[in-house]
Amino acid sequence: MNQNKLLLITPDFPPLTGGVARTLSSLCSFLKDEVEVLCEPNAAWQSFDPSAGYPIYRSPLLFTWIFPRWWKTVRTLRSYRDRYRLILVSHVLPFGAAALFAQKKTGTPYIVFVHGMDVRLAAASPRKRALARKILKRARLVVANSQALAQEVAATFGVTEILVVYPCLSAALVIPKPAPDGRFRLLTVARLVKRKGHAAVLSALSLSRRQGLLLNIAYDIVGEGPEEATLREMVAELGLQEVVAFHGRVDDAALGEFYARADVFVMPVGNDPVDKEGFGLVFLEAARYALPSITTNVTGVTEAVVDGETGIVLPDQDPERLAQTLLDLSRDNERRLLLGARARKRAASFTCEQQFGKLKPYL
Repeated sequence: MNQNKLLLITPDFPPLTGGVARTLSSLCSFLKDEVEVLCEPNAAWQSFDPSAGYPIYRSPLLFTWIFPRWWKTVRTLRSYRDRYRLILVSHVLPFGAAALFAQKKTGTPYIVFVHGMDVRLAAASPRKRALARKILKRARLVVANSQALAQEVAATFGVTEILVVYPCLSAALVIPKPAPDGRFRLLTVARLVKRKGHAAVLSALSLSRRQGLLLNIAYDIVGEGPEEATLREMVAELGLQEVVAFHGRVDDAALGEFYARADVFVMPVGNDPVDKEGFGLVFLEAARYALPSITTNVTGVTEAVVDGETGIVLPDQDPERLAQTLLDLSRDNERRLLLGARARKRAASFTCEQQFGKLKPYL
Protein backbone atom coordinates (compact mmCIF):
# COMPACT_ATOMS: atom_id res chain seq x y z
CA MET A 1 0.00 0.00 0.00
CA ASN A 2 1.31 3.43 -0.94
CA GLN A 3 1.15 6.72 0.93
CA ASN A 4 -1.82 9.05 0.32
CA LYS A 5 -3.88 6.45 -1.48
CA LEU A 6 -7.55 5.65 -1.12
CA LEU A 7 -8.18 2.21 0.35
CA LEU A 8 -11.32 0.24 -0.56
CA ILE A 9 -12.19 -2.56 1.85
CA THR A 10 -14.81 -5.00 0.65
CA PRO A 11 -15.71 -8.70 0.73
CA ASP A 12 -17.53 -8.29 -2.60
CA PHE A 13 -15.13 -7.82 -5.48
CA PRO A 14 -14.29 -9.56 -8.79
CA PRO A 15 -13.90 -12.25 -9.83
CA LEU A 16 -17.25 -12.30 -8.01
CA THR A 17 -19.87 -11.20 -10.53
CA GLY A 18 -22.77 -9.65 -8.60
CA GLY A 19 -23.92 -6.07 -9.03
CA VAL A 20 -22.01 -4.78 -5.99
CA ALA A 21 -18.76 -6.41 -7.15
CA ARG A 22 -19.15 -5.07 -10.69
CA THR A 23 -19.95 -1.57 -9.47
CA LEU A 24 -16.96 -1.48 -7.12
CA SER A 25 -14.73 -2.74 -9.91
CA SER A 26 -15.93 0.10 -12.15
CA LEU A 27 -15.31 2.56 -9.32
CA CYS A 28 -11.74 1.34 -8.90
CA SER A 29 -11.12 1.55 -12.64
CA PHE A 30 -12.30 5.16 -12.50
CA LEU A 31 -9.95 5.86 -9.55
CA LYS A 32 -7.17 3.53 -10.69
CA ASP A 33 -4.33 6.00 -10.07
CA GLU A 34 -5.49 6.71 -6.51
CA VAL A 35 -7.01 3.52 -5.14
CA GLU A 36 -5.89 0.22 -3.69
CA VAL A 37 -8.17 -2.64 -2.73
CA LEU A 38 -8.18 -4.94 0.28
CA CYS A 39 -10.58 -7.82 -0.23
CA GLU A 40 -11.21 -11.47 0.56
CA PRO A 41 -9.13 -14.23 -1.04
CA ASN A 42 -10.60 -15.87 -4.14
CA ALA A 43 -9.30 -19.00 -5.83
CA ALA A 44 -9.82 -17.41 -9.25
CA TRP A 45 -7.93 -14.19 -8.44
CA GLN A 46 -5.52 -14.65 -11.34
CA SER A 47 -8.41 -14.24 -13.78
CA PHE A 48 -8.86 -10.64 -12.61
CA ASP A 49 -6.14 -9.13 -10.43
CA PRO A 50 -3.13 -9.03 -12.83
CA SER A 51 -5.04 -6.96 -15.41
CA ALA A 52 -7.00 -4.75 -13.01
CA GLY A 53 -4.67 -1.76 -13.35
CA TYR A 54 -4.48 -1.00 -9.60
CA PRO A 55 -3.12 -2.88 -6.58
CA ILE A 56 -5.32 -5.57 -5.04
CA TYR A 57 -4.38 -7.19 -1.74
CA ARG A 58 -6.23 -10.33 -0.71
CA SER A 59 -6.38 -11.44 2.90
CA PRO A 60 -9.14 -12.66 5.23
CA LEU A 61 -10.87 -9.55 6.54
CA LEU A 62 -12.49 -11.11 9.61
CA PHE A 63 -11.23 -13.14 12.54
CA THR A 64 -12.51 -16.70 12.66
CA TRP A 65 -12.93 -17.03 16.42
CA ILE A 66 -12.24 -13.65 18.01
CA PHE A 67 -15.24 -11.37 18.59
CA PRO A 68 -15.97 -8.89 17.16
CA ARG A 69 -14.68 -10.57 14.03
CA TRP A 70 -14.21 -7.24 12.25
CA TRP A 71 -11.55 -6.26 14.78
CA LYS A 72 -9.08 -7.88 12.39
CA THR A 73 -9.83 -5.11 9.89
CA VAL A 74 -9.46 -2.49 12.64
CA ARG A 75 -5.97 -3.80 13.36
CA THR A 76 -5.11 -3.68 9.65
CA LEU A 77 -6.27 -0.09 9.34
CA ARG A 78 -4.29 0.95 12.38
CA SER A 79 -1.18 -0.78 11.08
CA TYR A 80 -1.36 1.13 7.80
CA ARG A 81 -2.52 4.44 9.27
CA ASP A 82 0.19 6.44 7.49
CA ARG A 83 -0.39 4.90 4.08
CA TYR A 84 -3.89 6.06 3.18
CA ARG A 85 -5.85 9.29 3.40
CA LEU A 86 -9.39 7.94 3.09
CA ILE A 87 -11.14 4.59 3.62
CA LEU A 88 -13.92 3.39 1.34
CA VAL A 89 -16.12 0.58 2.68
CA SER A 90 -18.92 -1.24 0.89
CA HIS A 91 -20.88 -2.61 3.87
CA VAL A 92 -22.20 -0.70 6.87
CA LEU A 93 -21.72 -3.82 8.96
CA PRO A 94 -19.17 -5.07 9.63
CA PHE A 95 -16.67 -2.96 7.70
CA GLY A 96 -18.20 0.39 8.48
CA ALA A 97 -17.78 -0.53 12.14
CA ALA A 98 -14.11 -1.30 11.53
CA ALA A 99 -13.60 2.06 9.82
CA LEU A 100 -15.35 3.87 12.68
CA PHE A 101 -13.30 2.26 15.43
CA ALA A 102 -10.05 2.63 13.50
CA GLN A 103 -10.83 6.31 12.98
CA LYS A 104 -10.75 6.90 16.73
CA LYS A 105 -7.06 5.95 16.72
CA THR A 106 -5.95 7.09 13.28
CA GLY A 107 -8.21 10.05 12.55
CA THR A 108 -8.65 8.79 9.00
CA PRO A 109 -12.08 9.62 7.51
CA TYR A 110 -14.20 7.07 5.69
CA ILE A 111 -16.98 6.85 3.10
CA VAL A 112 -19.67 4.17 3.25
CA PHE A 113 -21.27 2.74 0.11
CA VAL A 114 -24.62 1.15 0.97
CA HIS A 115 -26.77 -1.29 -0.98
CA GLY A 116 -30.16 -2.84 -0.43
CA MET A 117 -29.48 -6.02 1.52
CA ASP A 118 -26.71 -4.30 3.46
CA VAL A 119 -29.12 -1.66 4.76
CA ARG A 120 -31.80 -4.18 5.70
CA LEU A 121 -29.33 -6.34 7.65
CA ALA A 122 -27.96 -3.29 9.47
CA ALA A 123 -31.48 -2.51 10.69
CA ALA A 124 -32.25 -6.08 11.79
CA SER A 125 -31.98 -5.43 15.54
CA PRO A 126 -31.90 -2.41 17.87
CA ARG A 127 -28.22 -3.04 18.65
CA LYS A 128 -27.22 -3.20 14.99
CA ARG A 129 -29.40 -0.24 14.12
CA ALA A 130 -27.78 1.92 16.83
CA LEU A 131 -24.27 0.98 15.69
CA ALA A 132 -25.14 1.55 12.02
CA ARG A 133 -26.60 4.96 12.84
CA LYS A 134 -23.35 5.96 14.54
CA ILE A 135 -21.27 4.65 11.63
CA LEU A 136 -23.28 6.48 9.01
CA LYS A 137 -23.51 9.76 10.89
CA ARG A 138 -19.75 9.90 11.46
CA ALA A 139 -18.87 9.03 7.87
CA ARG A 140 -17.54 11.75 5.61
CA LEU A 141 -20.13 10.63 3.09
CA VAL A 142 -22.83 8.00 2.65
CA VAL A 143 -23.33 6.82 -0.92
CA ALA A 144 -26.54 5.04 -2.05
CA ASN A 145 -27.15 3.41 -5.42
CA SER A 146 -30.70 4.78 -5.85
CA GLN A 147 -32.97 7.54 -4.63
CA ALA A 148 -35.24 4.92 -3.06
CA LEU A 149 -32.37 3.47 -1.03
CA ALA A 150 -31.24 6.94 0.03
CA GLN A 151 -34.73 7.65 1.35
CA GLU A 152 -34.76 4.35 3.24
CA VAL A 153 -31.38 5.07 4.83
CA ALA A 154 -32.53 8.55 5.85
CA ALA A 155 -35.74 7.23 7.39
CA THR A 156 -34.12 4.26 9.15
CA PHE A 157 -30.91 5.82 10.47
CA GLY A 158 -31.61 9.55 10.52
CA VAL A 159 -28.86 10.37 8.02
CA THR A 160 -29.63 13.57 6.15
CA GLU A 161 -26.75 13.94 3.68
CA ILE A 162 -26.66 11.04 1.24
CA LEU A 163 -25.17 11.12 -2.24
CA VAL A 164 -26.92 9.04 -4.90
CA VAL A 165 -24.45 7.46 -7.31
CA TYR A 166 -26.11 5.09 -9.73
CA PRO A 167 -24.36 2.00 -11.08
CA CYS A 168 -22.65 2.83 -14.34
CA LEU A 169 -21.69 1.29 -17.61
CA SER A 170 -17.97 1.32 -18.27
CA ALA A 171 -16.76 1.71 -21.82
CA ALA A 172 -17.14 -1.63 -23.55
CA LEU A 173 -17.53 -2.94 -27.04
CA VAL A 174 -21.15 -3.80 -27.75
CA ILE A 175 -21.33 -7.05 -29.68
CA PRO A 176 -23.46 -6.77 -32.84
CA LYS A 177 -26.75 -8.64 -32.81
CA PRO A 178 -26.38 -11.96 -34.64
CA ALA A 179 -28.79 -13.18 -37.29
CA PRO A 180 -32.04 -14.32 -35.64
CA ASP A 181 -32.48 -18.03 -35.13
CA GLY A 182 -36.26 -17.90 -35.47
CA ARG A 183 -36.97 -18.08 -31.75
CA PHE A 184 -38.20 -15.32 -29.46
CA ARG A 185 -35.39 -15.16 -26.92
CA LEU A 186 -35.73 -14.16 -23.28
CA LEU A 187 -32.79 -13.55 -20.96
CA THR A 188 -32.29 -13.27 -17.21
CA VAL A 189 -28.87 -12.46 -15.73
CA ALA A 190 -28.98 -12.79 -11.96
CA ARG A 191 -28.08 -14.83 -8.93
CA LEU A 192 -30.34 -17.84 -8.68
CA VAL A 193 -32.26 -16.72 -5.61
CA LYS A 194 -36.00 -16.56 -5.07
CA ARG A 195 -36.45 -12.81 -5.25
CA LYS A 196 -35.04 -12.54 -8.78
CA GLY A 197 -38.24 -14.04 -10.19
CA HIS A 198 -36.97 -16.95 -12.28
CA ALA A 199 -39.82 -19.15 -11.01
CA ALA A 200 -42.40 -16.58 -12.08
CA VAL A 201 -40.98 -16.59 -15.61
CA LEU A 202 -41.05 -20.38 -15.76
CA SER A 203 -44.65 -20.42 -14.56
CA ALA A 204 -45.61 -17.82 -17.17
CA LEU A 205 -43.99 -19.84 -19.96
CA SER A 206 -45.70 -23.02 -18.83
CA LEU A 207 -49.08 -21.26 -18.71
CA SER A 208 -48.62 -19.83 -22.20
CA ARG A 209 -47.60 -23.12 -23.73
CA ARG A 210 -50.56 -24.94 -22.19
CA GLN A 211 -52.69 -22.41 -24.04
CA GLY A 212 -50.84 -23.07 -27.29
CA LEU A 213 -48.99 -19.74 -27.14
CA LEU A 214 -45.30 -18.75 -27.12
CA LEU A 215 -44.36 -22.11 -28.58
CA ASN A 216 -41.31 -20.80 -30.45
CA ILE A 217 -39.45 -19.34 -27.52
CA ALA A 218 -36.10 -19.75 -25.76
CA TYR A 219 -35.22 -18.68 -22.22
CA ASP A 220 -31.54 -18.27 -21.28
CA ILE A 221 -30.67 -18.10 -17.58
CA VAL A 222 -27.20 -16.77 -16.76
CA GLY A 223 -26.01 -16.98 -13.18
CA GLU A 224 -25.59 -19.39 -10.32
CA GLY A 225 -26.97 -19.66 -6.83
CA PRO A 226 -28.77 -21.74 -4.21
CA GLU A 227 -32.03 -22.03 -6.16
CA GLU A 228 -30.50 -23.77 -9.18
CA ALA A 229 -31.57 -27.31 -8.21
CA THR A 230 -35.11 -26.14 -7.45
CA LEU A 231 -35.37 -24.28 -10.75
CA ARG A 232 -34.05 -27.25 -12.71
CA GLU A 233 -36.65 -29.47 -11.07
CA MET A 234 -39.32 -26.94 -11.95
CA VAL A 235 -38.21 -26.93 -15.59
CA ALA A 236 -38.51 -30.72 -15.71
CA GLU A 237 -41.91 -30.77 -14.00
CA LEU A 238 -43.29 -28.14 -16.37
CA GLY A 239 -41.85 -29.82 -19.46
CA LEU A 240 -39.72 -26.82 -20.42
CA GLN A 241 -36.48 -28.69 -21.07
CA GLU A 242 -36.41 -27.65 -24.74
CA VAL A 243 -37.12 -24.03 -23.86
CA VAL A 244 -34.89 -23.23 -20.87
CA ALA A 245 -31.09 -23.33 -20.77
CA PHE A 246 -28.97 -22.79 -17.65
CA HIS A 247 -25.55 -21.31 -18.40
CA GLY A 248 -24.08 -20.69 -14.95
CA ARG A 249 -21.57 -17.92 -14.46
CA VAL A 250 -19.99 -16.60 -17.67
CA ASP A 251 -17.23 -14.12 -18.47
CA ASP A 252 -17.93 -10.66 -19.85
CA ALA A 253 -17.39 -11.67 -23.47
CA ALA A 254 -19.90 -14.51 -23.24
CA LEU A 255 -22.32 -12.30 -21.33
CA GLY A 256 -22.22 -9.79 -24.16
CA GLU A 257 -23.17 -12.53 -26.59
CA PHE A 258 -26.22 -13.45 -24.51
CA TYR A 259 -27.36 -9.83 -24.40
CA ALA A 260 -26.77 -9.47 -28.14
CA ARG A 261 -28.95 -12.39 -29.19
CA ALA A 262 -31.80 -11.76 -26.74
CA ASP A 263 -35.06 -10.00 -27.63
CA VAL A 264 -36.28 -9.15 -24.12
CA PHE A 265 -34.63 -8.99 -20.71
CA VAL A 266 -36.92 -10.29 -17.98
CA MET A 267 -36.35 -10.15 -14.23
CA PRO A 268 -39.59 -9.77 -12.22
CA VAL A 269 -37.95 -9.21 -8.84
CA GLY A 270 -39.79 -9.74 -5.59
CA ASN A 271 -39.86 -7.25 -2.74
CA ASP A 272 -37.88 -9.33 -0.26
CA PRO A 273 -37.89 -7.86 3.27
CA VAL A 274 -34.13 -8.43 3.65
CA ASP A 275 -32.49 -9.11 0.28
CA LYS A 276 -33.64 -5.90 -1.39
CA GLU A 277 -32.92 -5.03 -5.02
CA GLY A 278 -31.34 -1.60 -4.66
CA PHE A 279 -31.24 -0.74 -8.36
CA GLY A 280 -30.26 -3.47 -10.81
CA LEU A 281 -27.14 -2.91 -12.93
CA VAL A 282 -28.22 -5.71 -15.27
CA PHE A 283 -31.13 -3.59 -16.50
CA LEU A 284 -28.64 -1.01 -17.75
CA GLU A 285 -26.43 -3.68 -19.28
CA ALA A 286 -29.44 -5.05 -21.15
CA ALA A 287 -30.47 -1.55 -22.22
CA ARG A 288 -27.05 -0.96 -23.76
CA TYR A 289 -27.97 -3.78 -26.15
CA ALA A 290 -31.33 -2.14 -26.91
CA LEU A 291 -33.25 -4.72 -24.90
CA PRO A 292 -36.50 -3.67 -23.25
CA SER A 293 -36.84 -5.03 -19.72
CA ILE A 294 -39.80 -6.58 -17.97
CA THR A 295 -39.68 -6.19 -14.21
CA THR A 296 -41.87 -5.44 -11.21
CA ASN A 297 -42.84 -2.39 -9.18
CA VAL A 298 -40.06 -2.45 -6.57
CA THR A 299 -38.54 0.81 -5.37
CA GLY A 300 -35.07 1.30 -6.81
CA VAL A 301 -35.81 -0.97 -9.75
CA THR A 302 -38.21 1.63 -11.11
CA GLU A 303 -35.26 4.01 -11.34
CA ALA A 304 -33.50 1.53 -13.61
CA VAL A 305 -36.51 0.70 -15.81
CA VAL A 306 -38.96 3.44 -16.81
CA ASP A 307 -42.40 1.93 -17.34
CA GLY A 308 -43.66 2.39 -20.88
CA GLU A 309 -40.45 4.07 -21.98
CA THR A 310 -37.54 1.61 -21.55
CA GLY A 311 -39.53 -1.46 -20.55
CA ILE A 312 -42.61 -2.65 -18.73
CA VAL A 313 -43.04 -2.53 -14.96
CA LEU A 314 -45.63 -5.00 -13.69
CA PRO A 315 -47.43 -4.64 -10.34
CA ASP A 316 -46.15 -8.00 -9.08
CA GLN A 317 -44.88 -11.43 -10.13
CA ASP A 318 -48.29 -12.74 -11.22
CA PRO A 319 -47.56 -15.40 -13.91
CA GLU A 320 -50.75 -14.68 -15.89
CA ARG A 321 -49.95 -10.99 -16.26
CA LEU A 322 -46.33 -11.79 -17.05
CA ALA A 323 -47.38 -14.35 -19.68
CA GLN A 324 -49.63 -11.80 -21.37
CA THR A 325 -46.88 -9.18 -21.37
CA LEU A 326 -44.42 -11.60 -22.97
CA LEU A 327 -47.02 -12.54 -25.57
CA ASP A 328 -47.74 -8.90 -26.37
CA LEU A 329 -44.08 -8.05 -26.88
CA SER A 330 -43.50 -11.14 -29.00
CA ARG A 331 -46.32 -10.05 -31.31
CA ASP A 332 -45.62 -6.31 -31.40
CA ASN A 333 -42.19 -6.04 -32.94
CA GLU A 334 -42.48 -2.28 -33.50
CA ARG A 335 -43.23 -1.54 -29.86
CA ARG A 336 -40.50 -3.86 -28.64
CA LEU A 337 -37.90 -2.19 -30.85
CA LEU A 338 -39.06 1.27 -29.78
CA LEU A 339 -38.74 0.38 -26.08
CA GLY A 340 -35.31 -1.06 -26.77
CA ALA A 341 -34.13 2.02 -28.65
CA ARG A 342 -35.28 4.27 -25.81
CA ALA A 343 -33.58 1.99 -23.29
CA ARG A 344 -30.29 2.20 -25.16
CA LYS A 345 -30.51 6.00 -25.38
CA ARG A 346 -31.16 6.30 -21.65
CA ALA A 347 -28.39 3.83 -20.74
CA ALA A 348 -25.90 6.04 -22.56
CA SER A 349 -26.32 8.65 -19.81
CA PHE A 350 -25.16 6.25 -17.07
CA THR A 351 -21.46 6.67 -17.69
CA CYS A 352 -18.88 6.11 -14.97
CA GLU A 353 -17.52 9.60 -15.56
CA GLN A 354 -20.94 11.08 -14.87
CA GLN A 355 -21.77 8.94 -11.85
CA PHE A 356 -18.42 8.52 -10.08
CA GLY A 357 -17.51 12.10 -10.91
CA LYS A 358 -20.00 13.07 -8.19
CA LEU A 359 -17.54 11.67 -5.63
CA LYS A 360 -14.55 13.85 -6.51
CA PRO A 361 -15.33 16.72 -4.10
CA TYR A 362 -15.29 14.23 -1.20
CA LEU A 363 -12.06 12.40 -2.03
